[in-house]
Amino acid sequence: MKNIEVFSIATARICAAALEQHPVVARFNAEESARHLPGVDPSNREAMAQAVLACGATFEWLLDEGYVRSTACVKESLNGVPFVHLALRYRLTEKGLAILGAHAASSADESRTIGERLIAAVKLGGAERIKESVKLMIGAGAGTHAARPMLQATG
Repeated sequence: MKNIEVFSIATARICAAALEQHPVVARFNAEESARHLPGVDPSNREAMAQAVLACGATFEWLLDEGYVRSTACVKESLNGVPFVHLALRYRLTEKGLAILGAHAASSADESRTIGERLIAAVKLGGAERIKESVKLMIGAGAGTHAARPMLQATG
């Protein structure tokens, strides 16, 4: 499985869990996340190690980009690449909650929020459905970053 595919699935699961539990904190375990990836054989140590790394790196990216917040992360390293292995407590940030509560303007189904689509995609499965939901989420999040430099440049 390609890292970008792991990224989409892990992003959907991490954010869906946080949204469903909000404001109560959620837990993240990179190894547990990797075990639930379609097509990854837990008995294949090399494939599992790569999946664990990709899931942990996905969680770290969501932290860095401001979608989630955690005060209790345990980091590990695989082949010299650090990643978040465990997050004992995490929740959506204001940005994450706003994006997941937004409606996608460019979508045929404007009645459901991005978060509702994400949760449905995780529950129903299907790589394309998950990929499309994550694309909507990240696209909405990218819009929040794009406005900042323009405001600073004109001010």
